[in-house]
Order: sequence, then C-alpha cells, then structure tokens
Amino acid sequence: ALRMAGLWEAFSEQVLENGDALKILDPQSIVRLEEVGNGERPEIDRQSLRKLLADSLPPEIVRWGCKLTSITDQGDHFSLNFADGTAERARVAIGADGAWSRVRPVLTEVMPAYTGVTFVELRHTEVKARCPYANKLVGDGLMFALGDSKGFIGHREPNDEVCVYAALRVPEDWQRNPVSREGLAALFADWDSTYHTLIAECDSLQIRPLYALPIGFRWPRSRRATLLGDAAHVMSPFAGEGVNLALADGCDLAEAINRHPNDIATAIAEYEEAMYARSTIMAQASHDSLERLIGPNGLANVLEFFTSI
Repeated sequence: ALRMAGLWEAFSEQVLENGDALKILDPQSIVRLEEVGNGERPEIDRQSLRKLLADSLPPEIVRWGCKLTSITDQGDHFSLNFADGTAERARVAIGADGAWSRVRPVLTEVMPAYTGVTFVELRHTEVKARCPYANKLVGDGLMFALGDSKGFIGHREPNDEVCVYAALRVPEDWQRNPVSREGLAALFADWDSTYHTLIAECDSLQIRPLYALPIGFRWPRSRRATLLGDAAHVMSPFAGEGVNLALADGCDLAEAINRHPNDIATAIAEYEEAMYARSTIMAQASHDSLERLIGPNGLANVLEFFTSI
C-alpha cells in the first residue's frame, strides 16, 4: 500500500531503528528471550505514519474539524450530520472511522464486544534520564513480561519515549473506577520490584479496555456503503496487524474503484470479499493470541510462539 501511494522511501526514512527487536521477561524480571532487530518487521510511530499519509494528500481533500455525529440513509443518498450543526449529502459512504464507527450502524446493528482484557497504559518520557528502569526493561523494540493471566507489554517510541501496557483480566465495569499507581502495583504484588518502579515512575495512567467485533463478522451488502480498518474488523492488538489491515483495505478499495469507476456496487463487492478473507484470519489469530498470552501459561506460550517463528 505504501509503495502504491509513492510513500515507501519516506516511510523507510522514519522506521524506528531496531524497532523489531524483541525481549521476553518473567515476573522476576529475568530475561528469557532476547533478539536484536533485523529490519524484517519494520515499525513506525503511528502519529508519524498518520502525518506521512495525510501530508501526501492535496490540501482540500481532508476537511478538519468536522466530527460526524450521525449518518442516515435517505434512499438515493446519505445525509451526514456534524457536531457543528452542518449537514452534507453523499452518494457513497465509506466508514473509516474506527472501532466506534458512526457509519457502521447504516449497515449493521452489531457492535464491538469486550474481550475480557483491559490495558492500563503507562507512558514514560525522557526514559534514559528519568526512568532508566523502563529504558532497560523494554529495550529497543517490543517487550513482553507475562505471568498468570496478566503482564506487561511495552514498546519503544521515538523521542526517547516508552509506552508500556499493564494487561489485566478484569470485568468490563472495572474501567469505571479511577486507577492509581498504588492500586495497580498491588495487582502485581508478587512481581519483581522493577515492575513496581515501572508503574511508580510513569508519567500517566490511561485505562484502555480492549473490544473486538465477532470473528468472521460481515454485514449485509450495500451498493453504496462499506467499511474499512477498525470500523470493519476491530480486534485486540494481539495479532499486531491492525494498521497493516487498514492499509491493505484502503489500497484494495482504491484499486477496486479504479477498476470500476462507474459501478461502485461492483467495486464494493470485490473489495469486501478480499477484506473479509484476510481480516477473518487475523481476527482469529488475535483472539487466540489474547487467550494464550493473557492466560494461566502466558509466559510459556509467548516463548513457544516466538521460538517457533
């Protein structure tokens, strides 16, 4: 998709150095597996990728500040209603508006469901000076520290930043209550003190429950509307393919429209069949990985997975 958009070289310049490195630790912070990056699985900061894509478009293509609140099917067109009180008519609607898409209800009543796992995001800035524990623990790329149905998943970001997610099996309504550093540390009471320092020295805590659409989810075909990215197949991040799927969706849909510029219904049908096939495979992989990694034998399972590949 990036090559077709003419952005591969610019993308390559912003790939995180050694971003595909891997580090797996146990609850006692003992390193059980470590690999340096080899460039075969390039990683880029999501905001950098977003800017790369947006900046490549003509200025008038994106209308900023137009928050969609609802969309209704008027038979021969869609009516789009925005938060500022304005409305627009559209012959075709493509929902690329994320997990809680406002466009999806035009096609289906199905909504994402809670996966049973919640992340608490721990963000660390200026890690080399301010939080050497986080710097050492995460390493250059991706880090897993897993135990009995919980753990930490971290990754390196640009500008001397590290993001770590504390993964927990908690009820969906757990997110309604504020979480403190002390309260989170108590859930990892029997883990090494290094992880407690990781929690204590973070800049902020952000609760992020994980939701997913059903595996194999499809909607009744429309001649004038479709979905892509998380709007079409939101899943947990345990397959590591969310952004890749969205890029592939956009590429395939664009190609289908170019093949059938005067027959949008055929273009949508061709695109959806390809999208359903790959997203179903990845949704299943995401579900299976979540169950295996945030489960009773999480550490053994993550070691088995990465050594097998």
